[in-house]
Amino acid sequence: MKNIVLGLLFITALSFFQSSCKKKNQTVPYVPVDIYINVALPAYINLSAPGGWVYVSGGSKGLIVYRQTLTKFMVYDRHCTYNIDNPCGAATVDSSNVSISCACDGSVYQIYDGAVTNGPATFNLQQYSTSFDDLNNTLHIYN
Repeated sequence: MKNIVLGLLFITALSFFQSSCKKKNQTVPYVPVDIYINVALPAYINLSAPGGWVYVSGGSKGLIVYRQTLTKFMVYDRHCTYNIDNPCGAATVDSSNVSISCACDGSVYQIYDGAVTNGPATFNLQQYSTSFDDLNNTLHIYN
């Protein structure tokens, strides 16, 4: 009988502990993305060289397109990954052009790969798949 009572107390304590440790991190809402951009157009002049970036419409709160190399692009949703239900603004590239910041919660991400560098966020920025046709200068962004 004593073992049963101890077992029930353990299970109750464990379930209470798990429910009290819920994180505010959640998954960014799924939005279908299937966008083609010609990076040779004047609107995308900042993508003409590695290290350049632009904002593009799409995704949950807009996209950040970053050119890592001549042929590799990274695309992130501007939806912050901490407390995603917070309706305030979208993530923005800071003036150093190496970090992406969320004014709502102070989280900071690397522009190179979307990884968290300063919390409270613990999830990286939502990334989208890309393929680049260098003959036609066309970037396909999709999920």
